[in-house]
Amino acid sequence: MPVYSPLEWTLIFAAAFGDGFLVRTFGQGIGITLTPLLTIAFTPRFALALLAFYSSLASLGMAREVWSKWDRKITFTVLPGQIGGVLLGVWIVAVLPDSELRWIIGLLCLMFALHRTYVEVSGRSPRPLHLPLWLGTVMGVASGISSALANSGGVVLALFLHSQNFHKTVMLATLWIVFFILNPFKVLAYWQAGIFTIPTLVTGLIGLPVLWLGLRVGAWTHDKLPGRAFNLIILGIALVGSLRLLMG
Repeated sequence: MPVYSPLEWTLIFAAAFGDGFLVRTFGQGIGITLTPLLTIAFTPRFALALLAFYSSLASLGMAREVWSKWDRKITFTVLPGQIGGVLLGVWIVAVLPDSELRWIIGLLCLMFALHRTYVEVSGRSPRPLHLPLWLGTVMGVASGISSALANSGGVVLALFLHSQNFHKTVMLATLWIVFFILNPFKVLAYWQAGIFTIPTLVTGLIGLPVLWLGLRVGAWTHDKLPGRAFNLIILGIALVGSLRLLMG
């Protein structure tokens, strides 16, 4: 069993609970909040690998609500690019020094958190151009790289899906299915690169009851939370964590 300090165990359980809770309440962009949180006490590689493991399992909590409601054409368009992007992103994670990796994670999380904050404060997303379908593969590459580098691929892919003028249910279901497939693939890629290790797996398994608790609490409170205020609090945490990473 891995040996951690009380602070480290607190962060691990907070990440497990937060992943389950936020997948039911906050949606895409969970990584921009939880990745900086874990780097308070852990290396960026451990944080990325542990959250990838939890996200792979947390997505099961949404299966019943979105099953078979996704757009199949978009799914098959973006997935090849995402897989390629993940492989490239995992290679970058494996070769970069920790100091540079922390800076990249902080920059990506800050950019995505600022975008989401703008949407929440303004009450609307910037009016999207209608992007051609073939660009979905390119956006998939960008999404896969962002997913491997900062667990934030959903934010990138959502920009493309938003441009397709989907109904909200179709958009959420399409986001769900691509990451339901992509996250386990990312965990395997991390494993092959030596980023996801046996101690990380054991740590993740210990946190599974807390992940389940987060899913249950998130499902129970989803319709009871003040949406905008809650989102801004989560984004505020993400912004602070991102700035902390950038400032070292």
